[in-house]
Amino acid sequence: MSEFISHISPLAGIFILGVLAGWIVEWIFVRLFVPNPGKKAETELKASRKQVEDLQKKNAELQASLTAAQASAAKAEKLAAETKAAPAPAAIVEAKAAPAAAAETKPAAKPVPAKVEAALVGTGNDDLTKLGGVGPKLAEAMNAAGISSYAQIAELGVEQLNERLAASGIRYSKAAVESWAPQAKLAAMGDWEALKNYQASLKA
Repeated sequence: MSEFISHISPLAGIFILGVLAGWIVEWIFVRLFVPNPGKKAETELKASRKQVEDLQKKNAELQASLTAAQASAAKAEKLAAETKAAPAPAAIVEAKAAPAAAAETKPAAKPVPAKVEAALVGTGNDDLTKLGGVGPKLAEAMNAAGISSYAQIAELGVEQLNERLAASGIRYSKAAVESWAPQAKLAAMGDWEALKNYQASLKA
Protein backbone atom coordinates (compact mmCIF):
# COMPACT_ATOMS: atom_id res chain seq x y z
CA MET A 1 0.00 0.00 0.00
CA SER A 2 2.79 2.35 0.83
CA GLU A 3 4.40 1.56 -2.48
CA PHE A 4 1.17 2.51 -4.30
CA ILE A 5 0.98 5.83 -2.51
CA SER A 6 4.58 6.55 -3.24
CA HIS A 7 3.90 6.02 -6.93
CA ILE A 8 0.80 8.31 -6.87
CA SER A 9 2.41 11.30 -5.15
CA PRO A 10 4.72 12.21 -8.04
CA LEU A 11 1.86 11.84 -10.47
CA ALA A 12 -0.34 14.17 -8.40
CA GLY A 13 2.39 16.77 -8.25
CA ILE A 14 2.85 16.59 -11.99
CA PHE A 15 -0.91 16.94 -12.51
CA ILE A 16 -1.13 19.96 -10.26
CA LEU A 17 1.82 21.59 -11.98
CA GLY A 18 0.19 20.93 -15.34
CA VAL A 19 -3.06 22.50 -14.21
CA LEU A 20 -1.24 25.56 -12.91
CA ALA A 21 0.80 25.89 -16.07
CA GLY A 22 -2.32 25.63 -18.21
CA TRP A 23 -4.09 28.26 -16.17
CA ILE A 24 -1.11 30.62 -16.41
CA VAL A 25 -0.86 30.13 -20.18
CA GLU A 26 -4.59 30.73 -20.56
CA TRP A 27 -4.41 33.90 -18.43
CA ILE A 28 -1.50 35.24 -20.48
CA PHE A 29 -3.30 34.43 -23.74
CA VAL A 30 -6.51 36.12 -22.63
CA ARG A 31 -4.61 39.09 -21.30
CA LEU A 32 -2.62 39.62 -24.47
CA PHE A 33 -4.81 38.47 -27.32
CA VAL A 34 -8.45 38.46 -26.24
CA PRO A 35 -10.04 41.96 -26.59
CA ASN A 36 -11.17 43.59 -23.35
CA PRO A 37 -14.70 45.03 -23.82
CA GLY A 38 -14.27 47.40 -20.90
CA LYS A 39 -11.01 48.81 -22.19
CA LYS A 40 -12.43 49.15 -25.69
CA ALA A 41 -15.45 50.99 -24.34
CA GLU A 42 -13.19 53.29 -22.34
CA THR A 43 -11.13 54.07 -25.44
CA GLU A 44 -14.26 54.80 -27.46
CA LEU A 45 -15.58 57.00 -24.66
CA LYS A 46 -12.38 59.03 -24.62
CA ALA A 47 -12.56 59.42 -28.41
CA SER A 48 -16.20 60.52 -28.18
CA ARG A 49 -15.37 63.06 -25.50
CA LYS A 50 -12.59 64.49 -27.65
CA GLN A 51 -14.99 64.78 -30.61
CA VAL A 52 -17.53 66.54 -28.40
CA GLU A 53 -14.87 68.96 -27.18
CA ASP A 54 -13.79 69.66 -30.77
CA LEU A 55 -17.40 70.25 -31.82
CA GLN A 56 -17.99 72.59 -28.88
CA LYS A 57 -14.85 74.52 -29.77
CA LYS A 58 -15.93 74.84 -33.41
CA ASN A 59 -19.43 75.88 -32.30
CA ALA A 60 -17.96 78.63 -30.10
CA GLU A 61 -15.85 79.86 -33.02
CA LEU A 62 -18.90 79.88 -35.30
CA GLN A 63 -20.94 81.78 -32.69
CA ALA A 64 -18.19 84.40 -32.39
CA SER A 65 -18.01 84.74 -36.18
CA LEU A 66 -21.80 85.08 -36.39
CA THR A 67 -21.86 87.76 -33.69
CA ALA A 68 -19.11 89.72 -35.44
CA ALA A 69 -20.93 89.42 -38.78
CA GLN A 70 -24.20 90.65 -37.23
CA ALA A 71 -22.42 93.62 -35.64
CA SER A 72 -20.78 94.50 -38.97
CA ALA A 73 -24.11 94.24 -40.78
CA ALA A 74 -25.84 96.48 -38.22
CA LYS A 75 -23.03 99.03 -38.50
CA ALA A 76 -23.25 98.96 -42.30
CA GLU A 77 -27.04 99.46 -42.22
CA LYS A 78 -26.68 102.40 -39.82
CA LEU A 79 -24.02 103.99 -42.01
CA ALA A 80 -26.16 103.48 -45.11
CA ALA A 81 -29.17 105.06 -43.39
CA GLU A 82 -27.10 108.07 -42.27
CA THR A 83 -25.64 108.45 -45.75
CA LYS A 84 -29.09 108.28 -47.30
CA ALA A 85 -30.55 110.78 -44.84
CA ALA A 86 -27.69 113.26 -45.15
CA PRO A 87 -28.18 115.81 -47.96
CA ALA A 88 -25.75 115.70 -50.82
CA PRO A 89 -23.09 118.44 -50.94
CA ALA A 90 -24.76 119.94 -54.00
CA ALA A 91 -28.09 120.08 -52.17
CA ILE A 92 -26.44 121.85 -49.23
CA VAL A 93 -24.87 124.40 -51.57
CA GLU A 94 -28.21 124.94 -53.31
CA ALA A 95 -30.00 125.32 -49.97
CA LYS A 96 -27.47 127.93 -48.84
CA ALA A 97 -27.58 129.70 -52.17
CA ALA A 98 -31.39 129.80 -52.28
CA PRO A 99 -31.83 132.52 -49.61
CA ALA A 100 -29.10 134.61 -51.24
CA ALA A 101 -30.72 134.20 -54.64
CA ALA A 102 -34.10 135.09 -53.18
CA ALA A 103 -32.60 138.19 -51.60
CA GLU A 104 -31.03 139.20 -54.90
CA THR A 105 -34.27 138.68 -56.81
CA LYS A 106 -36.44 140.40 -54.19
CA PRO A 107 -38.41 143.06 -55.97
CA ALA A 108 -37.41 146.56 -55.01
CA ALA A 109 -39.94 148.81 -53.40
CA LYS A 110 -42.25 150.17 -56.01
CA PRO A 111 -41.27 153.75 -56.74
CA VAL A 112 -43.91 156.39 -56.48
CA PRO A 113 -44.82 157.67 -59.93
CA ALA A 114 -43.86 161.26 -60.57
CA LYS A 115 -47.39 162.14 -61.65
CA VAL A 116 -48.62 161.36 -58.14
CA GLU A 117 -47.04 164.54 -56.81
CA ALA A 118 -49.11 166.60 -59.19
CA ALA A 119 -52.30 164.84 -58.13
CA LEU A 120 -51.88 165.29 -54.38
CA VAL A 121 -54.78 167.13 -52.81
CA GLY A 122 -55.44 167.83 -49.14
CA THR A 123 -58.64 166.05 -48.20
CA GLY A 124 -58.26 166.59 -44.42
CA ASN A 125 -59.06 164.16 -41.62
CA ASP A 126 -57.69 161.16 -43.55
CA ASP A 127 -57.35 157.79 -41.81
CA LEU A 128 -53.65 158.02 -41.05
CA THR A 129 -53.63 154.53 -39.51
CA LYS A 130 -53.65 153.15 -43.06
CA LEU A 131 -49.99 154.13 -43.22
CA GLY A 132 -47.53 151.51 -42.05
CA GLY A 133 -46.08 152.28 -38.61
CA VAL A 134 -48.95 154.61 -37.62
CA GLY A 135 -51.26 153.39 -34.87
CA PRO A 136 -54.35 155.06 -33.38
CA LYS A 137 -52.41 156.92 -30.67
CA LEU A 138 -49.79 158.13 -33.13
CA ALA A 139 -52.57 159.27 -35.50
CA GLU A 140 -54.11 161.30 -32.64
CA ALA A 141 -50.72 162.85 -31.90
CA MET A 142 -50.37 163.78 -35.59
CA ASN A 143 -53.80 165.39 -35.60
CA ALA A 144 -52.89 167.30 -32.44
CA ALA A 145 -49.73 168.47 -34.22
CA GLY A 146 -51.80 169.76 -37.15
CA ILE A 147 -51.19 166.80 -39.45
CA SER A 148 -54.50 165.37 -40.61
CA SER A 149 -54.14 164.48 -44.30
CA TYR A 150 -52.05 162.24 -46.54
CA ALA A 151 -51.11 165.27 -48.63
CA GLN A 152 -49.53 167.00 -45.64
CA ILE A 153 -47.42 163.98 -44.78
CA ALA A 154 -46.36 163.58 -48.42
CA GLU A 155 -45.15 167.19 -48.51
CA LEU A 156 -43.44 167.26 -45.10
CA GLY A 157 -39.90 165.98 -44.77
CA VAL A 158 -38.65 163.53 -42.18
CA GLU A 159 -37.15 166.28 -40.00
CA GLN A 160 -40.35 168.33 -40.08
CA LEU A 161 -42.45 165.32 -39.08
CA ASN A 162 -40.09 164.53 -36.20
CA GLU A 163 -40.15 168.15 -35.01
CA ARG A 164 -43.96 168.29 -34.93
CA LEU A 165 -44.27 164.96 -33.14
CA ALA A 166 -41.50 165.71 -30.62
CA ALA A 167 -43.79 167.98 -28.59
CA SER A 168 -46.34 165.17 -28.13
CA GLY A 169 -43.79 162.96 -26.38
CA ILE A 170 -45.24 159.87 -28.08
CA ARG A 171 -42.95 157.00 -28.96
CA TYR A 172 -42.72 155.80 -32.56
CA SER A 173 -40.25 154.21 -34.95
CA LYS A 174 -37.92 156.83 -36.40
CA ALA A 175 -37.06 154.42 -39.22
CA ALA A 176 -40.74 154.20 -40.22
CA VAL A 177 -40.94 157.99 -40.71
CA GLU A 178 -38.89 157.73 -43.92
CA SER A 179 -41.58 155.55 -45.52
CA TRP A 180 -44.53 157.74 -44.55
CA ALA A 181 -44.13 160.23 -47.39
CA PRO A 182 -44.16 157.59 -50.20
CA GLN A 183 -47.08 155.82 -48.51
CA ALA A 184 -48.99 159.06 -48.08
CA LYS A 185 -48.55 159.89 -51.77
CA LEU A 186 -50.09 156.55 -52.81
CA ALA A 187 -52.89 156.94 -50.25
CA ALA A 188 -53.63 160.45 -51.47
CA MET A 189 -53.95 159.05 -55.01
CA GLY A 190 -56.28 156.32 -53.74
CA ASP A 191 -53.97 153.67 -55.15
CA TRP A 192 -54.52 151.22 -52.30
CA GLU A 193 -53.20 148.23 -54.21
CA ALA A 194 -49.90 150.00 -54.84
CA LEU A 195 -49.83 151.06 -51.18
CA LYS A 196 -50.36 147.48 -50.08
CA ASN A 197 -47.53 146.24 -52.30
CA TYR A 198 -45.23 149.01 -51.07
CA GLN A 199 -45.94 148.15 -47.44
CA ALA A 200 -45.28 144.47 -48.19
CA SER A 201 -41.92 145.36 -49.70
CA LEU A 202 -41.01 147.17 -46.48
CA LYS A 203 -41.72 144.06 -44.41
CA ALA A 204 -39.84 141.71 -46.75
